[in-house]
Amino acid sequence: MTMSAQSAEYSGGAAPNSDGMSAKLRRVADNASRLSEWVVLFVLLVLSVPPILIRRDSLTIIPGFNFLDGSWFLDTAYKASAGIWFGRDVAFTYGPIGQWLFSAPARWTGMSVGTIYATWYTLPLLLIVLATFVTARLLLPELVPWRRALLVLLAVVFWSPPDLRISLCLLAFAIFLRLTDAAVARPNGMVGRAAMAAAICVAGFWLSADTGLYFSMALLICIAATAVTKPRPRPVFLLAAILVAGILVLLTNAAMASLLDFRFWRSSLAIATGYRWFEPFAMDKPDKRVLLEAVALGIVVFALAWRRQKPAGNLSRRPVFLLSGFCVALLITQTAIVRSDYGHVRMGVYPMIFLCGVIAFATYKSRLGSVILPGVAVVATFAFATPYPAYRPDEILRWMRETAHPVSACPAGMVQLDRACLLPKDAQLIEQVSGYLEATAPADAPIAIFPYETAFGFTSHHQVAGGVLQSYLVNGEYLAGLELAGLERSRPPFALYLPDGIISHGVDAVPNFTRSPEVWFYLLQHYHADTTSPAGTVGLLRDDSRRISFSEQRIAGGLGPIALHRRSTPIELAPVRWPDAGADFLRLRLRINYPFWWRLRKPSRLTLKLTFAGGTVKQVVFVMAPNQTDNIWIYPWNDEQMGNYFLADESGWRQDPRPAITGITLLVTPFDWLSVVPRSVEVESVTAVRLNP
Repeated sequence: MTMSAQSAEYSGGAAPNSDGMSAKLRRVADNASRLSEWVVLFVLLVLSVPPILIRRDSLTIIPGFNFLDGSWFLDTAYKASAGIWFGRDVAFTYGPIGQWLFSAPARWTGMSVGTIYATWYTLPLLLIVLATFVTARLLLPELVPWRRALLVLLAVVFWSPPDLRISLCLLAFAIFLRLTDAAVARPNGMVGRAAMAAAICVAGFWLSADTGLYFSMALLICIAATAVTKPRPRPVFLLAAILVAGILVLLTNAAMASLLDFRFWRSSLAIATGYRWFEPFAMDKPDKRVLLEAVALGIVVFALAWRRQKPAGNLSRRPVFLLSGFCVALLITQTAIVRSDYGHVRMGVYPMIFLCGVIAFATYKSRLGSVILPGVAVVATFAFATPYPAYRPDEILRWMRETAHPVSACPAGMVQLDRACLLPKDAQLIEQVSGYLEATAPADAPIAIFPYETAFGFTSHHQVAGGVLQSYLVNGEYLAGLELAGLERSRPPFALYLPDGIISHGVDAVPNFTRSPEVWFYLLQHYHADTTSPAGTVGLLRDDSRRISFSEQRIAGGLGPIALHRRSTPIELAPVRWPDAGADFLRLRLRINYPFWWRLRKPSRLTLKLTFAGGTVKQVVFVMAPNQTDNIWIYPWNDEQMGNYFLADESGWRQDPRPAITGITLLVTPFDWLSVVPRSVEVESVTAVRLNP
């Protein structure tokens, strides 16, 4: 055999083996790519399950017990276990679906402080992962799985705040986009698609009112974008959706109360729309930069994508997606605008970041674009973002360690209480107050708690009465009436009052009495003090024979309307004629008039500055509904002493020094750059009020 023949034979024999190996590697790569997104999904879901659900005997470490949020965690599960549901029996930020999600794991495994704290967000976190996964598949169905897996990984671990509502809003948007697009392309089945869209919107309200509002607005935006970008818009879809939504609203009424009882919708919307004025929060400079940078990123990315739009291309390249996606993302920045703390700002900008990520990860003809854009997203994420705590390396190691070796003893410096490890001061307080309630309040009877520490109801095995879960939400006439109706319906034989300054503190610096005076006065009229309660609390025994009257004296004349032209304006309410006999409270009747665009931003901060004889000053922050005349109640003295008014003997009511008030100034100042300056202020009266037995 010649050398050339040997060479030909050798190379001819090797080629099939080489091609076979390449094909095998391609198959392995394809299989790995297909499995990658499912592997990512599985890992994220597993890491979202707390060790206590795997090892039931584990303790939960709570480094600091929060009596505001921690109370509603515990009370949510406790009420669900007794068949008391949000929306039907009591009003809260969330609806019955939200309550079920928060409470189900603890109710399945046995309720305790430790179990509820460890599991209250387990199901929402699992749904965040699932919602992100499904949203990516709906918006990028043509994408190779490994790219979609990378997008989901970045979104869940780095971009997404731990809030189910925003993740579901993106999922609802993706579904609405597919439904409205299909309604034009394939008219058959339009009514069914409209019914599905309407059902999703109504279900959003069952989760929380703000979720339902965002769902509804996202649907309208998708319908409008479809009408603008498609040649044959069909109003039948919108009409069918409205009709089905109306039917579902009535069915919701029937499930909650009766067919024509709209209490669920009124209370939900009162809380959702009221947040803008009764819980605004200032945006600091770093968060302002985050918001503006996210919006600027969205403008640039969506504008560039619009230039490369393809009406018949992939969904992420179509005009309907680009138009509606940007509008929905911009709409949800309202979450960052209304309450502008760190968490809410991240919630507000996440949709813009996620949809920009969808555009970056989409498939492009240019290999350069298909590689560079995802690369930029990955590099920017690692450079500017930090992982959500549950997915950080140290937390993953802790998760693995506690799963293998459950926490059976509390760390040094902590005390075990009801399957939880608490700081000694928190454990002592809970034990003291709970023990007092168990010994004093009738067994199995409801109790009332003011202002918000409803955790003591759970730890003492008493349901907390009232029409609203926590009193910081009792703002405005409707919600106040709802809370009082709930108290009057239950008529709890015992109540617990925690004056501000010891255990309770005003939410956002607004005194709890000033925020919800109707509830405080209801307790004053129907309860008297039990003098054996623990320090910082006032135990109250029901006493319907108690009679408290008011004597009033006008101490300053009315003013207004006073036009405001500056962002910070002091308004002197002078001269002040303080009663010789003194007084217990101030009551201002006023109205703050805003232009209509306050509903897109936030109102200004309202503060009453009180000057006393001797030169001392006290400033009281308060909230009130814009463009409505209302009474604002102020306690000018030491808030810690307000429990004395529940004593039977009037001589114990006023134990602290009470110098005369010589000056009253209303301060109207901006929370931040988003605050709207009122057009005018009207002060009808300033009255000193004294209580009489």
